[in-house]
Amino acid sequence: MQLPVLEHNITPEQAFGTASTLVDSASTAEGALQFGALFQIAVLAIGFAYTFFIVRYWDFLRYFITSALGFHYSSGDKAHINPGEQTNIEVVMIVLGVLTLSLCALRGVTQWAEGALVGISGSTAVWVVVLTALFATTIMLVYQYGALYLSATVCERSDIGKALIGLKSLYLAVGFVATIPFGILFLLWQSAPSVVAIVGAGLCGLVAAIIFVKETFLFFLQQKISILHWILYLCALEIFPISLILAPILR
Repeated sequence: MQLPVLEHNITPEQAFGTASTLVDSASTAEGALQFGALFQIAVLAIGFAYTFFIVRYWDFLRYFITSALGFHYSSGDKAHINPGEQTNIEVVMIVLGVLTLSLCALRGVTQWAEGALVGISGSTAVWVVVLTALFATTIMLVYQYGALYLSATVCERSDIGKALIGLKSLYLAVGFVATIPFGILFLLWQSAPSVVAIVGAGLCGLVAAIIFVKETFLFFLQQKISILHWILYLCALEIFPISLILAPILR
């Protein structure tokens, strides 16, 4: 016995109301940013490199972090690392930190500002966000280091310039040591951004910034340089470039 086929010729407005519209699920999926395998490989590479350097130079990093927080040990506890190795660690950690920030910017755009990339294909939008964040952060660091070196050269105080560059590199590297794990957690979170990752990275970055400001203040005092110059240094080289990057984001 064949059952009769029931046909209902009704419109979406009749079924769901006059305000209803049809949504093309295929076009919606195409509009979403697709990170792809390259994104996953980049996150894994950052995690692997970070873990390697933490394990390889843990004694040095532990000594410096605890000393920066005010816990001083005897000189015998200090890791035997020459200045060249220390510079290499700082450069690697800064590079890993900048790459992590760029990927986190991509993750943040997909959560809060994906509408700003309307009209750009998914793969192109990924490169636009990552390269823009990478370029902005690199330009900021080049400006800061370049201005420090140029000012010290013009004033014929290369010793002070090198010391400030060393302080900045050291605390920037240690700040990234503390924040990169939270950045990786933020990148790997599938459903929604991890509040723990955001708060943890923010607190670690704030602590590193406070310690850096304190150390530069003590350095200017030891060198018998006016506090006004210290304030000008912070405003011109630290606060100004960061504000240029954050201003368009916060608008």
